[in-house]
Amino acid sequence: MIDYRSDMVLFHPTTAPSRHAVYHRMVARNRVWLARRNLPALLVPVYLGVWLLLTLLRRPSRPALKAWFGGFREGWATPAVPAGP
Repeated sequence: MIDYRSDMVLFHPTTAPSRHAVYHRMVARNRVWLARRNLPALLVPVYLGVWLLLTLLRRPSRPALKAWFGGFREGWATPAVPAGP
């Protein structure tokens, strides 16, 4: 049972989503899907190339970069899901 207590103040430290590998994978996969679904074919490599460059300039850790490239491949290997409501 969940009890709402208006007299209590709780604090939870914020955590950066980028510390999890799944974040990097999903970001890359979703960028590929968005580009494939919404951009003209000629702009897709430009858009993704810019994001690749920005990602490399941020100097992510090796595991984060591995996850990012895994998501990038996944975005190309799977169909771009149609936009939802």
